[in-house]
Formats: sequence, C-alpha cells, structure tokens
Amino acid sequence: MKNLALLVFAFCISFVSTAQNIGDLKITSKKYGMSTMKKAPKKIYINTFNVNFEMYKEAIDFKAGGNGGRIGGNTSNATAKAAVGLDGIDANLMLAKTNELYKNFIDRITKEGYEIITFDTAENTGVFEGWQKASGPAIGESISGIINVIPEGYTTFYKRKTDKGEVKKGFLGGIGLQSKLSKALNDAIVADVNLYVMFSEEGSDWMKGKAAKVKIKTNLRLINNHAISVPQKLKKKKTTMGKLFGSVKIAGASDTYPASSNITFSQGKSGLGTKSSFIGTLKGDEEIEGVMKKEKIVAYQKQGSFVPTSFSTFSNYLDAKADRFSTTTKWIPVDATKFANGFYNACNTFLNKQLDALFSKLN
Repeated sequence: MKNLALLVFAFCISFVSTAQNIGDLKITSKKYGMSTMKKAPKKIYINTFNVNFEMYKEAIDFKAGGNGGRIGGNTSNATAKAAVGLDGIDANLMLAKTNELYKNFIDRITKEGYEIITFDTAENTGVFEGWQKASGPAIGESISGIINVIPEGYTTFYKRKTDKGEVKKGFLGGIGLQSKLSKALNDAIVADVNLYVMFSEEGSDWMKGKAAKVKIKTNLRLINNHAISVPQKLKKKKTTMGKLFGSVKIAGASDTYPASSNITFSQGKSGLGTKSSFIGTLKGDEEIEGVMKKEKIVAYQKQGSFVPTSFSTFSNYLDAKADRFSTTTKWIPVDATKFANGFYNACNTFLNKQLDALFSKLN
C-alpha cells in the first residue's frame, strides 16, 4: 500500500512538472448598455472566430553607407537579418485544439440559454453580399509567419485578401459592421473572437555604432496588443516609371500589422455604433511556461570603412564600399503536444474568464 501511495505521488509530481503553466491569467473589460443587451433576444451570431499562432519570424536592420570625405571616410551599406522558426509543430493537433476551443465556446453559450445563429441565416440578410467566405476545418499562413486556424463547423465572411494574405473585413476594419448585422438579425448579439499566440519579441540596441544589428527574443505567450513586423521584399519594377526610378521600397523597411487578443459582444444599432457592447481583453501578455526556453537570436554586420590616404588604392576603396550582409537563422525544436496544450490552455482560460464576466452581467 505504501509503495502504491508513493507511485501515485510520483505520478502527480511528474504531471505537474510537465503541465503547461499559464499562471494567473488576468483579464479586463469595457462595457456599456448591458441592461439593453440583457433585454435583447437570446440569440448570438459568431461573426469572427479568429485563432492564430506564430511559427516563423524574420527581422532585418539596414545601415546606409555614405561619403564622409578625408575625415569621416567612406562607409558601405550593412544589412543584418535574423530568422527563427519553430520545428515540430503538428498542424493536425493545432486544428484539433482549435476545434475544441470552438466547441467549448458554443457549448458555454448554449448552456447559458442562448441560440447560435447559423452562417446561412447571416448570409441571407444581405449584409455580406459580394463578400467571400472561408470554412473550416482549415489551417494556413495568413501574414508571413502567422498561421491562421479555422475550426470545423465554422464559416467566416471577409471582404477581400491583400496580396500579403491579410484578411480585410470592410472599410477601416469593418466599422459599423456589427451594428448593421445586429439590426439585420433582429437585434441579436454579435460575437467577435481574436486570439494570437506569439513566440517572438524584437529586441533593441541603440549602441550598435556603425553597424546593422537585429535581435529576436523568444517568449511564448498569448498577447494583449502586439505589432507584427514583416520585412518588406524589394521588387524590381516592370513599368517604365519603375525602370527609371527603381523600387519605391526602402531597404530594411518592414510592414506592420496590429494584432490583439480580445472578445467582443455587440448588440443593437445606433448610428454606426451599437446600443450595447462588451469588450474583453487581457491586462497584459500572458506567458505560456513549460513549452520552450527563452532565447536570443542576434545578427550583426559592421559597415566597411575607407579613409583615403596617399597609400590608398582603388581596390581598397571598392572592397570597403561593397555592401555587406549578415544572416542568422535558427530552428528551435518544440514538443508538438506541449505546444498545442499550452496554446489551448491559454486561449481557453481567456475565453472562459471573459464569458464568466459577460454572463454575470446578463443573467
């Protein structure tokens, strides 16, 4: 009996040590008109269930060269590029966990006595006329390095996709869409869910001197607010103006896409806005522990320099002025099950706590 107790104890210790800890996840919310929402029809349409995780990250820095004459000398262009990716993620497992998130979300809403409005009903209102739709189960890259997962049984509508894969939901991100939808659905509640699990953070270094330097730090977390930065790809222009003036993009420049984990419930129509709203967010990024170590990936490239003297040769000048590049790439192995569980635990805890906060006001 004593040996059995020790075995059970050892198993519990093992389980705790390998679990993906998300700590004490803290949420916050902004709300208005909750008494109006409480009186609304007990129907909810899920307009957005946007689940994403980061799998690959690139960062770039560019230091332009110049001519400083005999005193400052000449310097070359320098480019530093760092890239880091996660090796071992199982797409099917991530899809299964997203399906579970979606099922939990629907089950909780129906348990509270609310009916889920189908996408067919929403489509028939005419609000999405001319829009495109995507149905799950599906998984694929949206923005560079960011994987979007659509759960089984869910269909989303979108206005268009940019050439970089970004989904657009109308003018200024679909301003006025929720109020228009709610009115078309007889004042039903419209739900929007956005979740982003990221593993990278860009570091800064103001003391890099005459060099290009980029730093990426790893830190797996469910983000609150984040700017996804993607290095621009320089392309040669094929038009006459392009041939004359070259690419309009700037070396070392990046495109930035805002991302936020949040859940919103909107109801009614008042102008472009709604009569009532609940917006739930995190108080700060929520770290997911026990999945991957925190690391730092650095790429550094010093500029070439040339100060003319009586002993200088033209070849010395050419060598110094030649563009210089430095690239650092690293693939970090991760356990597929631990990653999927950490992703699920963080997202599910966030949704559960926000639903608790919402229904405490509606019931």
